[in-house]
Amino acid sequence: MSDDLASGFRDVDRAADLEVFTGCLELVNSIPFFAECKRQSYGLLGAAPGRRILDVGCGLGEDAAAMARLVAPGGTLVGVDGSRAMVEAARGRHGEVDGLSFEVADAASLPFDDMSFDACRVDRVLQHVADPAPAIREMARVLRPGGVLVAYDNDWETLTVDSADRPLTRTVLNAWCDRFPSGWIGRQLVSYCLQAGLGDVEAFPRTLVLRDLAVADRLYCFFATVERLAESGRIRREDAMRWSDGLRAAGAEGRFFCSYTGFLVRGVRGQGEQG
Repeated sequence: MSDDLASGFRDVDRAADLEVFTGCLELVNSIPFFAECKRQSYGLLGAAPGRRILDVGCGLGEDAAAMARLVAPGGTLVGVDGSRAMVEAARGRHGEVDGLSFEVADAASLPFDDMSFDACRVDRVLQHVADPAPAIREMARVLRPGGVLVAYDNDWETLTVDSADRPLTRTVLNAWCDRFPSGWIGRQLVSYCLQAGLGDVEAFPRTLVLRDLAVADRLYCFFATVERLAESGRIRREDAMRWSDGLRAAGAEGRFFCSYTGFLVRGVRGQGEQG
């Protein structure tokens, strides 16, 4: 996958190939680590029959559909995404699920009344937003008193890969982190939630270890990132080739190792707040 995944999710509708982005989402959904994070987020939301829940940045709608089944009977699940193409894909995949609807909406300007949801969830979306604060304020605004916001996102400076060349590895990983509009969002979620007026804010770190180079490169674009650095002249071409060859050798010999940490954060709107 191209390392444009780091920045391209900001404007999926202008992408030349939507399948690059849908393929990324489908890959993530296939990895047990992320499936467990999602299940944990549903539990933290209190997804149960009769609840009204908002899923911000719903993508292909897989998570929204899963939560819609948890809030049935009597509940509703609304999925919103800034991409019309993603919303149309979500409707095509899950349009028949009871209590589930999808809308095109900007996370920083949600088209809902104050205090209109029992819970709100956002999953790996804010890393693609240059200024996440307005989006988190909007999610807090639409929560009813006592309502819960649950966010999961990455902190890309926690990404590690075992390589003999420490300085070059740091350069590659920092370049990947800095391609995201908010590459540090994982460590910033608690602060943003507090600034939005949420209370009882808790953070739960979740670390993924990968030993499969092919899967790791699809997620983290190691080879595309080092190639971009060589093309820009930030590193020497021969150093880029040596670094890449080192990863391939580690993969072939069963020695490859990488990890990253994301953060699952939960906050609660105060009972006495009236918008």
